[in-house]
Amino acid sequence: MLTDRIAQWCADNGRTIEVGKPNSIGYRNLAQILGASAWQVRAALKEMRKGSAPAAEESHEQTRDGWNIVLNRTRIYTLEQLLEHCKVNTDVWEVERFVVNKWEVGAKDAAKRMQVEPLYQVKAWLRKKRNVAFAAAEVDALRRKAEACAPTYPQIIFRDRKQSGNLLEVSIADHHFGRLCWARETGWADYDTRIAQRIYEQAFTVLLERTRGFGVDEVLIPVGNDLQHTDNRQGTTTRGTPQDTDSRYQKVFETARDAVIWSIEAALTIAPRVTVIPVPGNHDFLSTWHLGDSLRSWFHRTKAVTVHNEPTFRKYHQHGNVMLMFAHGNTGKLEEYPLIMASEQRRMWGDTTWREAHTGDKHQRRLIELKGASVRILPSLCPPDAWTSENCYVGSVRAAEAYVWNANEGLIGTGVYSVPPDTPPPAKELAA
Repeated sequence: MLTDRIAQWCADNGRTIEVGKPNSIGYRNLAQILGASAWQVRAALKEMRKGSAPAAEESHEQTRDGWNIVLNRTRIYTLEQLLEHCKVNTDVWEVERFVVNKWEVGAKDAAKRMQVEPLYQVKAWLRKKRNVAFAAAEVDALRRKAEACAPTYPQIIFRDRKQSGNLLEVSIADHHFGRLCWARETGWADYDTRIAQRIYEQAFTVLLERTRGFGVDEVLIPVGNDLQHTDNRQGTTTRGTPQDTDSRYQKVFETARDAVIWSIEAALTIAPRVTVIPVPGNHDFLSTWHLGDSLRSWFHRTKAVTVHNEPTFRKYHQHGNVMLMFAHGNTGKLEEYPLIMASEQRRMWGDTTWREAHTGDKHQRRLIELKGASVRILPSLCPPDAWTSENCYVGSVRAAEAYVWNANEGLIGTGVYSVPPDTPPPAKELAA
């Protein structure tokens, strides 16, 4: 456009087109310089003296999985401004490509001085986050189902039972639903979604039986903590590390969810209250939140069940003089966890005597005694897969543990379930 060429020339040469002003230039001379006719320059100057730039033009083209945005003649020039202007939900959409074009336009201000301002054309190509969309669709479907027909669990009355002040924590960490292990490849045990479900339910049942004699008032069930092996349809962890997986993400999620629902129902048979705490892991960060939301929808009519699904990295629970922190343990230094507990929950720290942080991630049993609190690393029930076997992360006892906490005395009992020792396949099978 000639108006843009005039504005650009004036800006580059420090000249004006106001007659009688220093450094001004007439429209005839300007026409010769720009190679245009005098009447064309006069018409362009008349348009520029109107004092406003043409209005911005905006277009959107949206498909099932894509969204193309174009803004012409706009003063928006960054991706952040564009996303805010178009109200793009970054939890659903991700930017595939972004392009910015710039040019100068001149106009008269109130004092009739020529002002040159930049205008931009921005283009963005967005694509839908398919794994998030699928997970969100599953959660929405379950929420609608729960709102319509969520069961109402009858309140069990425990007659002739006095308040014991005891809380039972059943912790099955790093179970990795969806993990695929081939014994002939790893030298240890087979493992898939079906086996994971069977072992999970067996371990939970045994742990309830071995602690039933304490007559607990409440059952605390941490879930997540790498309950699922992958976090999306691509079969990767939250940060994108590929995994050996068994079956589709949706099928694995349903199996893990149903196993946890079953465990909550089992806990309701021995205690009047059940508290569920989702703990995000490095394999299943998003899946854990979706699982917690599904459980909260399923049990929303049951007052005896409480699901704490806050989107925080660390979760806390107080039982009398007992303070418990739950974290996966893959971030931060374990030796600094007592300081983190005291910083994040100052009142709970001051009101308690017995304090522990429970973590997973390492697939081994360990207790670290520190000043003011202890860090307990929980074991795992799943066997080594190909990667862990290749890198020599083998030999840990496959187990799950339960802890009985008294409101005044702290830890007063434990229950342990151990998978029978793995028997490596015979040499002839490995050689086959």
